Amino acid sequence: MSPELSAPVATFIADLADHGIQAKVQGSAVVYSVYAVAGALAGTEVPTAVSVVELAGWPAAPPHWLHFESTVRFATTNTDTAECLDGWLRHSRDIGAWSTDRPPIINWLAHVRGVIKDAIT
Repeated sequence: MSPELSAPVATFIADLADHGIQAKVQGSAVVYSVYAVAGALAGTEVPTAVSVVELAGWPAAPPHWLHFESTVRFATTNTDTAECLDGWLRHSRDIGAWSTDRPPIINWLAHVRGVIKDAIT
């Protein structure tokens, strides 16, 4: 584990790597790409991120905000730029029930893909 990464951030990155997803810390966020399986972005890799601060409870508690480049739009959303990289917005998305019968990263990736399917561009 890198000395500058907190244990939850390092665990999150390792969890993504276990599922073939490369992630890296950029500024105040962990950036990675998720393959969109449905919706307007289906068939593309969609860069996404999550704030390092929001990963403090990982894997026991999921982050709330999903970060996307500002070109990714949704018909309805609540956004701001707190803890975002330049040109990115964070979108308020509650994951709902946090299943404990499967690995947290599986829940997280399903959540991210579910949000991405609702993107309109």
